Amino acid sequence: MKNFFRLSAILTCTIFFSLMLSCSNDDSDDDTAQLQQERLEIGRALLEVQAPEVADILPYYTDDIEYHDPIVDINGIEDMTAFLNQLILGASPNLVTIIEDETLIGDIYSATWTMSGDFLNSPYQAKGISIFKFLPNATQVYYQRDYYSEGDIMATIPGLDEAIGGFRAYYRCAVDPTFDCPFPPSALNIENSALQAVNKSVNDQLTVGRQLVEIHAGNWTDVIPALAADYEYHDPIVDIYGPDTMALFLARLFAGSSDLYTTVEDETLVDDIYMATWTMAGEFNGAPFSAPGMSIVKFVEGTTQSYYSRDYYTEGDVMLGVPELADAVNGFRIYYRSAVDPGFEGP
Repeated sequence: MKNFFRLSAILTCTIFFSLMLSCSNDDSDDDTAQLQQERLEIGRALLEVQAPEVADILPYYTDDIEYHDPIVDINGIEDMTAFLNQLILGASPNLVTIIEDETLIGDIYSATWTMSGDFLNSPYQAKGISIFKFLPNATQVYYQRDYYSEGDIMATIPGLDEAIGGFRAYYRCAVDPTFDCPFPPSALNIENSALQAVNKSVNDQLTVGRQLVEIHAGNWTDVIPALAADYEYHDPIVDIYGPDTMALFLARLFAGSSDLYTTVEDETLVDDIYMATWTMAGEFNGAPFSAPGMSIVKFVEGTTQSYYSRDYYTEGDVMLGVPELADAVNGFRIYYRSAVDPGFEGP
């Protein structure tokens, strides 16, 4: 009988502690879900902020916030406050940003968006992508980087529009097989044999997404089998439709940029959407450059077939390597920083 009571006591304690552990796990799951929901809302608020809301979103940044875009580098909440006030309240009071796709995994929130408005009375529209890093188990952001092309703003400013228009035509002549080039035929000679895609097994969407971002002259044919029949690709200058046209585009790109390499930094994969930040370095038709960027790759649900990808970077980083265009880019960057960067002392 004593053994029976001892066994009953042990079973009672086991059940009690199991219930306590279950409740604890449920509470933990609820807390995590609540934190992630708050982070989603904060990420959206920081991206979609408009002129009347600047003061409201500042508490979501840490005191040592680090911010970067293609032109400006900001460190600390005081400069971040001044930057947002000068950009949104001063230079672009009618700025509207609309989020398209977004992911949140762990402490990293990423989103693609379209931004439109006026910059110092010059109307423009630009597509971009952003990454936010939250403090562990917190709702404050300590790092933000926005990727977009400054060319979308330059294209609306008289005196700079010709420079960016000329570069975009030059770039498309070199790489876009669908573009009716206004310049003399390129000296690039692309052999048809280079377009023969080599099958390569891939394990999952993370592997394929990384391959599509870290593509280079030695491996670009490997990714063609991972492109769906309705695949489309976009960057700040070109729009490509279909895997066959993508193969032609990549063959032309790497024929003129054989030493071009991209290195992935941060990456996320949520619900068939892969996003990654990266640094790209090399030469484009003899012009050396280095550019940070970010990409989104979308997969057919549950497969490793990609139907959409877009690279975000600024062509200004490439134009700086072309002596005839460098002055235009530097001039615009001075013009932009003078308007929005509180730490910049103009010439």
